[in-house]
Amino acid sequence: MAAAFDRRRVNGPQSRPLLPALDASASTSASTSRPGPSASSTSSSTTTRPDGRTPLQHRPIFLQTGLVPSASGSAYIETGNLKLACSVFGPRQVKGRQYAGKAELNVEVKFAPFSNRRRRRPGKTTESATLSALVSQALLPSLRLDLLPKASLDIHILVLESDGPEESCVSAGTIAASTALASAGIEMYGIVVGAVALLPSARSSSSAAVAGGPYPLILDPTTSDLSSSNNGARGASRILLCGMPALSSVTCLDVRGGALDPASQVGLQDERLQEALATMSASLNDIHGVVARALAHDFERRRAVLDQPAPST
Repeated sequence: MAAAFDRRRVNGPQSRPLLPALDASASTSASTSRPGPSASSTSSSTTTRPDGRTPLQHRPIFLQTGLVPSASGSAYIETGNLKLACSVFGPRQVKGRQYAGKAELNVEVKFAPFSNRRRRRPGKTTESATLSALVSQALLPSLRLDLLPKASLDIHILVLESDGPEESCVSAGTIAASTALASAGIEMYGIVVGAVALLPSARSSSSAAVAGGPYPLILDPTTSDLSSSNNGARGASRILLCGMPALSSVTCLDVRGGALDPASQVGLQDERLQEALATMSASLNDIHGVVARALAHDFERRRAVLDQPAPST
């Protein structure tokens, strides 16, 4: 008589499979010689970040449009371990609403339950409300809402995986939302992009300091940067800058101070803040080029679909 068979059990092979033996030195050399924008800068003496980037180096950005067919416009952005999707619905008329001379912008930022190492509760949170307000503040100056009376624009941002401070989700969400709005054909003054940086205020005698002075600016920080003690990220000021590089305008600036400097009792100096904003403005120009290329690919894709001949009946 055959033995009892449990259908709920995952039956693996009877014999243990042989695992390939990999050389640790070969895998290490292969990972360090990986092509990319940061391959040539990892050997620099100023590199103090855990992922091998220089303090002023941004992570590569992957941006794609048209992922949600049911939405008026959509975009997916991925930069390092930060991944989020944005969908735009509208403009659509709101029934039962009093007449308004311009459209209403509704922004909703949500985190997936698996976006962090610790599982999040589904639904709206206090953190989501704060991030939604910042994204709305960054997008409002760029939209021609006066051309859409008695209408509403709904923007839904879902953070699939977060990496870095809360402001990183705002900057990436702003980029994805502005790209999705442009893909949906909404009238805009310009494309809005964002960047985040850490500005430590303490001095250090380690190799991370520049000529014995303050710590350098840390652009596009990650969770590893926040937990690292070698680059002065702990107690640093967090800067969020969003703007339209094509018009040289700023739409949102959020600065959250860090720890005080024991020598001067000043958390953030004006001169260092101006230098940080100038560096971040140059980074916005580079990100704007990435968005422009993504929209150009989206236009070519739609044009190719329209140019296809109609099927003969």
